[in-house]
Amino acid sequence: MLEMSLELILGPMFSGKSSAILSRIKRAQVLGWPTLVLTNSMDNRYSNSSEIVTHNLQRIAAVSLSKLVETFSTDRYVEAKLIVVEEAQFFPDLKDFILQAVDIDAKTVVVVGLDGDSERRPFGQIGEILPLADSVEKLTALCTRCRNWTPAIFSYRKTDEDTQIAVGNDSMYEPLCRKHYLEVNQPCPCPCPNPCPTPCPCPCPNPCDENN
Repeated sequence: MLEMSLELILGPMFSGKSSAILSRIKRAQVLGWPTLVLTNSMDNRYSNSSEIVTHNLQRIAAVSLSKLVETFSTDRYVEAKLIVVEEAQFFPDLKDFILQAVDIDAKTVVVVGLDGDSERRPFGQIGEILPLADSVEKLTALCTRCRNWTPAIFSYRKTDEDTQIAVGNDSMYEPLCRKHYLEVNQPCPCPCPNPCPTPCPCPCPNPCDENN
């Protein structure tokens, strides 16, 4: 980690982003750097307290808030040499925060988040801070349908919510490779009146899974 720098750690769900935070924090502790970890208040999947909880339930103390600029006047921000922003896609003031924290206040900032939503669209202000970054690391998960170590690069939402933001865990989301993501999102080719899941349970002559 460089002083006065911005590092981005991006990837789909279940790709180890929170575990990567732990690695950076431990390195900062070795250097004796005061560290401030920030997370968004809407993410309470594994805990209702101010902390980051990885998918394997490791816990990291954090400050939970809805806007990053709320920290500028706090002693913890002033004293921090390393600032970690987790679930960065949820913050509406991410770019303004980065410009202040890195370019003016000379902080080392690690931003961790999704690089796209479940529809593969830009998510929050992640794309806007890419040109500001010193380094970008793209993590991958494992495709749950290949089951052969194929990297998963997309987060597939298994439920019917149509809003971009829907906080959930593995009951709602699934990491998929490109092949399987495209398969589960393509229109059903079955000619019967009710679109079918895969595998297709319909009695019609062209079941969906035979056309995929």
